[in-house]
Amino acid sequence: MCGKDGGHRFAGGLPKQDMDSVLDLLFDHAKGLGLNIVRYNIGGGANPAVDTNMRPFADIPGFRPGGPSAPYDWAADERQRKILLGAMERGVTVTEAFSNSPPFWMTISGSVTGNIGWGKDNLDPNYYDAFVDYLTTIVKHFEEAWGIHFDTINPFNEPVEGWWNIDRRRKAQEGCNFSIPTISKVLLSLQKSLDEKKISTKISAFDSWSQNTCQVLLRMEEDCLKAINQVNVHTYVNVPTKEEGAQRQKVKQRVSLLGKKLWMSEYGPLSWVGEELDIALAVGRHITLDLNDLQPSAWCYWQALEVSGSSWGLLTAPFSYEQKPFVVSLSKQYFVMMHFTRWIRPGFQIFDNASLKDTLVIASNLSGSSLVLVGTNTSNYNKDIRVDLSDLASGLAGTSVQAALFRTSAVENHVELPILYFDSPIVFVRLALKSITSIIIS
Repeated sequence: MCGKDGGHRFAGGLPKQDMDSVLDLLFDHAKGLGLNIVRYNIGGGANPAVDTNMRPFADIPGFRPGGPSAPYDWAADERQRKILLGAMERGVTVTEAFSNSPPFWMTISGSVTGNIGWGKDNLDPNYYDAFVDYLTTIVKHFEEAWGIHFDTINPFNEPVEGWWNIDRRRKAQEGCNFSIPTISKVLLSLQKSLDEKKISTKISAFDSWSQNTCQVLLRMEEDCLKAINQVNVHTYVNVPTKEEGAQRQKVKQRVSLLGKKLWMSEYGPLSWVGEELDIALAVGRHITLDLNDLQPSAWCYWQALEVSGSSWGLLTAPFSYEQKPFVVSLSKQYFVMMHFTRWIRPGFQIFDNASLKDTLVIASNLSGSSLVLVGTNTSNYNKDIRVDLSDLASGLAGTSVQAALFRTSAVENHVELPILYFDSPIVFVRLALKSITSIIIS
């Protein structure tokens, strides 16, 4: 699991003690969440003449702000790079580079926030190969200069959703629309560039909403599909009661048929309103549905550190270097996330669980020596669950078991509960109203 983007850039500018505190809370397994993936945003670089309405710390510096004849500025984006390196020191093992927009001088509009008009391409056709060269030059330099190897590179972010349009009335971020023909050209050019530069980084695509992903895949020619190693999707839904809109099983089946890896690469409580606990538990339910129905090999939160007052973010803080002392707050979403990341670790197997797919995640390590259940109850009443563990771990058949429990509720934050003992591997657990519980079986 991972987090990414502008919050990282802010955190990288903090004094070392404060930055280390944020890093520990997110990436250290003993002290925090133990996130093991970072997605690094290769900035296009805002046009100082027109991109004057960027969200705080969303103006990610580009590495070639001076145009096609200018040299690369390898001192750019030092803050985000500090966070990436600090995360790797704390155990991050998987890294992905991605682009929200080409540099402004490669765009049709001259802005990294999009084009004028709904859904219009914003990468100038004269710069298809230059854009790809920009990305692969950066990926290669990161490995040679700083020892940072990106496992995958994604040149798009929500390319077909259509909403990357210049709007001076609201705070913006980098974004670029791509048509299917343009996506195809960029993918083939990217594969060629990686091969020519002898870069082992694989291609991921498309970072579209999951309900759009199958249509994009169906319109790709065979050579473009061959270039893609990993399919990234965003499982956003506008309201938590409309989870079926994410079309998880349809995406899983299509990606599996193509033989590609599948990531849920971005998610957050989009436009959701309500009490902090209700939003956090809805996120827990959403993760549960993703792990059971979509079955991705990675699950990534959009922005782990957010500005104070936001309903997004696992951590929140004032995005100001003037405030002393620096205070970071742990949101209820932070503790909900802990129920998954603290106990379901890289390499664990997720078991099929159709009957409780929106309530319970069941996972184990490959040896079957560690079995974890994470149950989310968003309702106003207690919910009892029964699980026969002998069907999941053969070593538990006919044996007594014990269960360590941790719970987050209105008054608890990943609090350890009394151990439960069972004479057989059939476990009965009560999920308290409006809570999430991790159950560790031994």
